[in-house]
Amino acid sequence: MNSEKITPAEYDRRKEFCDAMKTMGRSEYIEIARILRKHSILLSENRSGMYFDMAKLPAAVFEELLQFRDFVSQTTKELEKRDELIRHMEEDA
Repeated sequence: MNSEKITPAEYDRRKEFCDAMKTMGRSEYIEIARILRKHSILLSENRSGMYFDMAKLPAAVFEELLQFRDFVSQTTKELEKRDELIRHMEEDA
């Protein structure tokens, strides 16, 4: 595990990620758990959710989580654009 203390700016980044997790779906949670397990990060799960110590995550693991979040965000935007285009095409037909 990471024994380094995080800076206030890094704390804010990690808090922002935690807030973003609240809007994620089940499949995204499963992928986050897979990433954490891959790096042997201790986590617990129950019916209420998944728990792990965000402050103790090594920087490389946190960066991987951020990359995943960015991927999900980009994919969601692309799907929304696609759906909007389909709606317009159906309306024009």
